[in-house]
Amino acid sequence: MRTSAIGALAIVALLGSWAVAQYYGGAYVDNRASTAAEGAARGYADVVRSQGMANLANSEAAINMTEAARRDMENRNQWTDTYFQMRQKNRDYRAAERGPRPTREDFVRMAAAGRPDRLSPSELDSVTGELDWPRGLTQDQFAASRTELEKLFAKRAAYGESSWNDYMQIDATVKKMQAELKGLVRNMPPNDYIASKRFLDSLAFENQQPAS
Repeated sequence: MRTSAIGALAIVALLGSWAVAQYYGGAYVDNRASTAAEGAARGYADVVRSQGMANLANSEAAINMTEAARRDMENRNQWTDTYFQMRQKNRDYRAAERGPRPTREDFVRMAAAGRPDRLSPSELDSVTGELDWPRGLTQDQFAASRTELEKLFAKRAAYGESSWNDYMQIDATVKKMQAELKGLVRNMPPNDYIASKRFLDSLAFENQQPAS
């Protein structure tokens, strides 16, 4: 019986020392060696986990790049829209400043308003072609031109129209008198200058009309 008690104590001591070895300092320590299969499984799991993390990182990077590209495209589209909107506003502003575009009737009316009047019957006798010159054009320096035009307008009245050569000669002579008159602008009284200029402008316009 004494032998049995000693054996039991030995077993208890052995179990106690094993428990102390497994539980030390309040933490359980598993000192068992893993098998080759367990090691391979853990390694494969680590590889899979690493690959998954890499895929996740790549996916996030791709998402970030796509988002950046989308924002860049939105910015470009917004800039383009703004540019064309500003151009349209500028065109609208210019159109508003100009007012309504003139119609064909407006152009005809403006052209008529800017053209000279025809000579009155007292200035040009339609039967004889005689011209009644304003005082500013009775100076001696205009004598030769006056004579030339009087001859041509008398011929025009007689035939009802001017030939092409006569038409061109009247035009050239009137332009010559207009240039000479312009040189007298500082020496001629304003009223005489204005009356002479108007007469020559009307004479040039009369040359373009049929003889009445």
